Amino acid sequence: MNEIDWMDIPLENFSSAIRTQADGITFQEEYPFGDGEAQRLLESLSFRVEKAYSGLLSEDDFERFETKGEVPLIREGRRTHIALDRLTLRDLPVILDTLVALEEDHRRREREEAERKAAERKTRERVRARERRKLKKLGEW
Repeated sequence: MNEIDWMDIPLENFSSAIRTQADGITFQEEYPFGDGEAQRLLESLSFRVEKAYSGLLSEDDFERFETKGEVPLIREGRRTHIALDRLTLRDLPVILDTLVALEEDHRRREREEAERKAAERKTRERVRARERRKLKKLGEW
């Protein structure tokens, strides 16, 4: 049986990728660790982790992800950044905790944005109502 160190292989390595041999020939490697259910599960997990991060990152974190490939990781109450392609199965509990925290932040940002837009809309409506009253008073409405 082929023994694989599941815990310490970066999740991204389970995904298919274009590889280059020592002689310079490139090829598409579909399942680098074999074509089994376990490998497909980890490939799917890698995709889902990246998708979850990309949907929850703040503007600053997203910019850092785009430029450096790093995502936040909250470990023992401390926020750090790590390259997405270095995350392993061993990091999964920390990834899950981080995603929960990022989701809370994301909801807070959305709520604040909705409140800001509502306040702007209310201000615009007040200005329009004042203008209508002024026009009615002048008999132009």
